[in-house]
Amino acid sequence: MLLFAFYPYRADGSATGFETYELADDAEAMRRARGVLQEHRSSIEVVVWQGERRVGAVTRAHHPA
Repeated sequence: MLLFAFYPYRADGSATGFETYELADDAEAMRRARGVLQEHRSSIEVVVWQGERRVGAVTRAHHPA
């Protein structure tokens, strides 16, 4: 298992905090990122890191401007 960190970001660019999860691989981490985004309704994006490596990001399809 690998440790991944998930950072939800608001539209103003501020992170609301972070969450960590031990997951099997990048694909599982990206699936979890979509769940984190749904849980943080004020966030427009969740960026995923595994150590110093950026795994990817998911962005809300529609968000207020």
